[in-house]
Amino acid sequence: MIKVGITEIDIGYEDKEYAREHCLEVMQEAYENGVELLVFPEMTLTGFTMMPARMWEAYRDGEIPESVSFFMENSRKYDMAMAFGYIEAFMADGSGEFDESRRKVFENKLAIVSGDRVIMDYTKIHPFSFSGEDRVYRAGSRICQANVKDLRLGGYICYDLRFPEIFSAARDSYDAILVIANWPEERVAQWEALLRARAIENQAYVIGVNRVGMGKRERYVPSSHIYDIFGNELAERESDRLLVAELDPAVIAGARKTFPQSRDRKNDFYRSIL
Repeated sequence: MIKVGITEIDIGYEDKEYAREHCLEVMQEAYENGVELLVFPEMTLTGFTMMPARMWEAYRDGEIPESVSFFMENSRKYDMAMAFGYIEAFMADGSGEFDESRRKVFENKLAIVSGDRVIMDYTKIHPFSFSGEDRVYRAGSRICQANVKDLRLGGYICYDLRFPEIFSAARDSYDAILVIANWPEERVAQWEALLRARAIENQAYVIGVNRVGMGKRERYVPSSHIYDIFGNELAERESDRLLVAELDPAVIAGARKTFPQSRDRKNDFYRSIL
């Protein structure tokens, strides 16, 4: 069993100090509730921004990105794994050496840290082209997994949720799906329906974490959830900013054995029509 905490916090917009203050408050509360994995929303310290040139971070000159360092420090302090999002910059020419004067490209990242270790480093595969995200963020090309205690996690970001292929492709590698987001109020019913669908079709826990408050123009409302394989809510509210659930990987293994729907997948056929 592992106790997972999901947050519903206001992270503001392009104000890292404001976001850090809210993150620190919920970290303390999660620790007091025995949380072992605490999950924060997409672009945790900046809110969703289309101006990555103002908010980027990078591994350079032997230094760890600011967000990664912040969550590592608190992961050590509270002995708690933490999942969060940030903006990472790379050299556009692909060179490994970071040079401030040369052109950069940016990626929307999901990381999980456990103490001083980064155990997941995922880049959003589907930038949200409807808003132009694909013009300012480079798409990822790799599905990622990580283990926290005995729980196998797959990690995704926001708009990825609308593309079930990348979830089903890795279903045998995880017990729980983690999706962090800045998903606005006007589409939140879709967010919740899609989270439930991913849980049911993959026979996995789904951990969906959304922010609250105001971004640049968008409003975000409480809508973080943990669903079981039937689409039922598991998370219990501890406060207005923290919900908690205990997840058991053995439940997933047992369900998949009892009702082995994945054996009826037609992978060769799917490849032939996609």
